[in-house]
Amino acid sequence: METHDDAGAADPRPTPGEAAAALREAEQARAAVSDIRTPLWYFVALGIWVAPVGPLVSLAPDSPLGMVALLAGVAIWGAGLATLMHVVVKRMRVLMWLSGRQMWPLAVIMLVLLGAHAIAQNVTGLPWSSDAITVVVGAGIIVFGAHHRLTGGRSS
Repeated sequence: METHDDAGAADPRPTPGEAAAALREAEQARAAVSDIRTPLWYFVALGIWVAPVGPLVSLAPDSPLGMVALLAGVAIWGAGLATLMHVVVKRMRVLMWLSGRQMWPLAVIMLVLLGAHAIAQNVTGLPWSSDAITVVVGAGIIVFGAHHRLTGGRSS
């Protein structure tokens, strides 16, 4: 059975004035953080880091040693990605997630680039084009980063 007795509570409930002050502080902190923008160098570095994955994976031999080398490469790549993300968060001093509205331009850019890639793959039938898809994705990340910086992170 639930009781509403606050005698056993460690901290009493805040007064309406204290709650209003805490809410104002939270709103001020949110406003200060909303002005922070992810730096363009992060998107460029991320695009450059993603782009060579497909071509490099295609170079891995099909032997067991090649699979070990591929797994080691994936581990190194993941560590590099984590390091890149750590550096940007450390420099920004806050972890910023983009909202769904801010991500729409990325979705549009990727759909256009990946659609163009799919059409080019079907028309030309080049065997290496599927290995090049990560180059297209890397370019899309860089284009999105430029858009994000130019629009201040607001969806246009």
